[in-house]
Amino acid sequence: MISILMPFKNERKHLPELMKSLLSQSYQDFELIAIDDHSDDGSKEFLDSFNDLRIRTYLNKGHGIIDALKHALQYCKGSYITRQDADDIMPIKKLESLRDHLIKFGPQTIVTAQVKYFSEKSLGDGHKKYETWLNQVCEQSHFKKQIFKECTVCSSNWMAYLSDFKKWNFFENLTYPEDYHLVFKWLESNFQIKALKEITHLWRDHPQRASRNLEQYKDQKFFELKLDYLLKFHEGPFVVWGAGPKGKELVKLLNKRNILFKWVTGNPNKIGKVIYGHKIYSTDQLISFGPSTILYCISQKILLDRNKLIGNHHKLIDFI
Repeated sequence: MISILMPFKNERKHLPELMKSLLSQSYQDFELIAIDDHSDDGSKEFLDSFNDLRIRTYLNKGHGIIDALKHALQYCKGSYITRQDADDIMPIKKLESLRDHLIKFGPQTIVTAQVKYFSEKSLGDGHKKYETWLNQVCEQSHFKKQIFKECTVCSSNWMAYLSDFKKWNFFENLTYPEDYHLVFKWLESNFQIKALKEITHLWRDHPQRASRNLEQYKDQKFFELKLDYLLKFHEGPFVVWGAGPKGKELVKLLNKRNILFKWVTGNPNKIGKVIYGHKIYSTDQLISFGPSTILYCISQKILLDRNKLIGNHHKLIDFI
């Protein structure tokens, strides 16, 4: 059986589509553990109206998605675990495909797949670019290589063994954004992340979406979380590449933690200046530095021959 964890808050508008897609799944051995995060729009009453023992709702003992996930875990009785957002839609073979491949790869594996954004209105360029990038990560299996750029696994498009989740306590000590932190935890625990080529998640964008409105998701750079795991996954010395807003924000955090680094830019107006106590060097000097981990904080719109500038003895991490 597959245990599906679904935190929800005021999703009465979108729940009918989600439930229709769930009940139409090609694989029917599942349980839905739905945690009501104090809704007041009839969402819980709608779910309670289903005459199906597989669908169970509970009131969140705390507040927010993290508390809801931890609360849901105690009710899970399946062999496998996945998460579902109440405003999205499940393609008909989602559960079957993820489960079959998880069994193929075995324990200590996270199985994911590609996604498709949709909206009642036109999608913004940001969502289109993230969809393209996320699906490319899946195709290339670059889950760890690209993790410092953005979350590399969709929050509701993965499956794992429930026994692994309980053994490794993945929901304990989570911070927001919880989906991003969870992927870092998987990588830290040396779990394999395996990707299917098919689309197994239809991701709805709408104005009320949690990631658009909740305070804990407003800082889209999440530098604090990234920096925590940078120091676990990589060794210095570090070089910050970029003196724009993102580079400056990262430099302030490195200063706060007393981490030594050098700072470079291709902007001639900033080369040689001292900002936040650090002299900014030209990118032309990168190749003369000793072996370093370079934190690249430049917009991808700026096209540079990065490999020519860094040589073969540096490690380059997209940290934007």
